[in-house]
Amino acid sequence: MSVDSLLNPLLTQIFLLVLVLVFAHMVETMLGFGATLLAMALGIFIFPLNTLLPVLVILGFLQSCWMVWRWHSYLKWRVLLINILPAVAAGMAIGIYYRTQVASYRQLLILLGVFIMAVSVLEIILIYRTRFAAGSLPWYLGWPILIVGGIFHGLYASGAPLIVYYASRELKEPADFKATMSTLWLILNLVLMLNLYSAGLININTITTTGIALPGLIVGIVLGSMLKFRAVVFKVLLYVLLFISGLLLLFQPA
Repeated sequence: MSVDSLLNPLLTQIFLLVLVLVFAHMVETMLGFGATLLAMALGIFIFPLNTLLPVLVILGFLQSCWMVWRWHSYLKWRVLLINILPAVAAGMAIGIYYRTQVASYRQLLILLGVFIMAVSVLEIILIYRTRFAAGSLPWYLGWPILIVGGIFHGLYASGAPLIVYYASRELKEPADFKATMSTLWLILNLVLMLNLYSAGLININTITTTGIALPGLIVGIVLGSMLKFRAVVFKVLLYVLLFISGLLLLFQPA
């Protein structure tokens, strides 16, 4: 088998991944969340989970650095450190353990697909029933939501929708929301990078793939900073796409 025959499929995969990253990070720049979930839902059809996850975590960390720099003056430390981070951290520890010690690759794909479909339906319902978004959640509802969000962040770095649902009830101003959520993602992704490195999933090949895919992040940030969409229409289309992606994951081979 020639070198060219090996390189051509790989270059095609990387090109497709860059396109996915442009879209995913454009979304995150506009909304303050969603890049890793969207990139995971679409990118899993391009690269295996163990290859894709560390790349997305590193890129997510880099975007969070930019977002924190951009919005840091609006950061709500009390909401982050007292209301959100402890519960999310507890859940993430459970998710990391499950991913590294218990689950098979097939189990993770099925769980990811079900999670993406459930979140998509929940988000579409919440878009049209905005009365649910008024007021803070009581702790006995908020903490379980944050813990489950943390579990999925430990599994796939994609627990944002549940965490965002809680945070949107606490942080009404867009700038406060973006600053606080970006700081949370930065902290969580730093922990995930250390875990993935200790597991041997971040290595020279991962760094090389991330470097090649980096233009997708840069272009996504630039476009997300420039483009404006009707928020409701954009979010509905986004979550319909995610639902379809989650459904397809249920039928992926092991």
